[in-house]
Amino acid sequence: MAPATRVIHAATTGATLALIGEEPPHRDLTVSARLRDTVLVSVTTDAPAPTAPDLASRALALDAALTAEPPTARPGLPLRATETALLREWLQQRAG
Repeated sequence: MAPATRVIHAATTGATLALIGEEPPHRDLTVSARLRDTVLVSVTTDAPAPTAPDLASRALALDAALTAEPPTARPGLPLRATETALLREWLQQRAG
């Protein structure tokens, strides 16, 4: 199934179930039309591609965050030193 078909199917199924779940006097039938318009825009337009400088700046920012403190000072970071080193290498490649 094509991605656009999946999105449309998921949206219409969700809208139908949401409307069925509401009491008739409280149903807002404009939700269906607004959802339709939103889905059509999302499947007929391309998402903007990230620009190279934006990607590079994000990679550099994450790399800087990884090196700001030693791994032992980041107990919430579930990466071993070797994994962190590999991630930093990838980030530096993306940063150019």
